[in-house]
Amino acid sequence: MTEANSAWRPSVAYFRSAVGAVVVLMLALIARRPDLLVIATPLAVVTVWSLLTRPSSPPTFDERLGHSTIREGEATTWHGDFSGGGEFDIAVASLQPTRWMNTRPSSGAVTAAATDGAASLAIGLRSTRWGWRPVETVSVVAVSPWAGFRWSTQPARHHLTTLPRPAQFDSDSSARPSDGLVGLHRSARAGEGNEFAGIRRFRAGDRMRRINWPRSVRTRELQVNSTWADLDIHVALLIDATDDFGVSEGIDGLASSLDGAVRAAGAIAEFYAPRGDRVSLRTFGSTRTHLVRPGTGRAQLRRILETLARMTPEYSARTVSRGPIGRQIGRLDAEMVVMLSPLIAPEALDLAVDLGRQGMMVIIVDTLPDHVVQDDEDQYVGLAWRIRLLERRRELRMVMGAGIPVVEWRGPGSLDPVIRDISRRASGPRMVPR
Repeated sequence: MTEANSAWRPSVAYFRSAVGAVVVLMLALIARRPDLLVIATPLAVVTVWSLLTRPSSPPTFDERLGHSTIREGEATTWHGDFSGGGEFDIAVASLQPTRWMNTRPSSGAVTAAATDGAASLAIGLRSTRWGWRPVETVSVVAVSPWAGFRWSTQPARHHLTTLPRPAQFDSDSSARPSDGLVGLHRSARAGEGNEFAGIRRFRAGDRMRRINWPRSVRTRELQVNSTWADLDIHVALLIDATDDFGVSEGIDGLASSLDGAVRAAGAIAEFYAPRGDRVSLRTFGSTRTHLVRPGTGRAQLRRILETLARMTPEYSARTVSRGPIGRQIGRLDAEMVVMLSPLIAPEALDLAVDLGRQGMMVIIVDTLPDHVVQDDEDQYVGLAWRIRLLERRRELRMVMGAGIPVVEWRGPGSLDPVIRDISRRASGPRMVPR
């Protein structure tokens, strides 16, 4: 709630009316012109009327933002309420439109007529790109009848967190099992679970509810249903925050490389975390590292999305510290590492190979947009891009030859063929360098 810190002040219209009335009246008296007296009368009446109807006390203004956290493309509303301000006539609020923020109305200015000293204002705000950014200061003005006196204030700025809207993603494939005993994935060994594995003889320690009575009656000895153990997996998301390539036009237009990485990471987290699988997040290639430790459930998904919303590319960071990141992922014991990168910096591919040599299931998601080198006005820049892309193509072939798959993000089912292939290979023996 914002208390009035200033009294009602005369407006420009009041000074203009008062000065005009005095000047015209003096000219009418000096020149003895009755017609000028007739012209000055309305100005004098308005000036006196404005002075007599001047509000006696400043208003109380209360403002708030409907939601401090929204998704890309969603909207919230800024509300402002006047009360206890005596008899004022009109209230006006104005918000300057900014990038990634659309206002309704598009001008960002709204008005409301006062009733018994009260008025309500509302401005719709729609965020078109993920991120954490302040809402521009709202200028609020209340005016008395005939706009003779005005009261103004500027409330404190609000900060709006826009969570990325995850792309659509689902998967019918299961990664290789882990050592846990929770989750939705089938283990390679029998244990407590929900998926039927077979029928065997009763052994000491078996639960009574597992007894298969029809089979037991036929064989004249107790038989129990055996199941596969339900296991979880740990999905580690690695995001390349070295740079942001391409043009970002928000949720309604073109997407840059970082846009694609953030939305794809949100989609993968939204698929795995609510299912009982552990999901973690880490960025690399930047001076400021964002880290979300492994967790599961809707709360973990919210933490990941909020961390993604605070990501910014570090244009000055051009090297990737492979050792600390590799050791950190190794301690986390991730069953599946998903790296999201435009793959412009060769250090990202080196990091993926290092993680693969540690025995992890590594999948690289290529987030470089198609429009990076299109319509480039500088021919030398375009030539440099084409040369780098040729080198990048050669590097990708080398990485895929080392057993690290590289896929493009295509929404639902993007990772299914790769996960199935890696799961089959992971079920067999493998050699890990020491």
